[in-house]
Amino acid sequence: MTAEEFAAAPARLGISRREMCRRLDIARRSADAYALGRAPVPRVVELAILAIESGLDGAENQGTPE
Repeated sequence: MTAEEFAAAPARLGISRREMCRRLDIARRSADAYALGRAPVPRVVELAILAIESGLDGAENQGTPE
């Protein structure tokens, strides 16, 4: 995943970068480094973004007891 693709991910997901960081469980500084191309986007982060895009992160059920 390129820096540009990472930077565009929150808009594609319809969420803020802060919310994306929360869902990915990454620090905002890390997200900034990925978005600016200062650090490569780890494959696991890319896959987690794909999971969120596919609805596989369970975000719609968070905070609701099962």
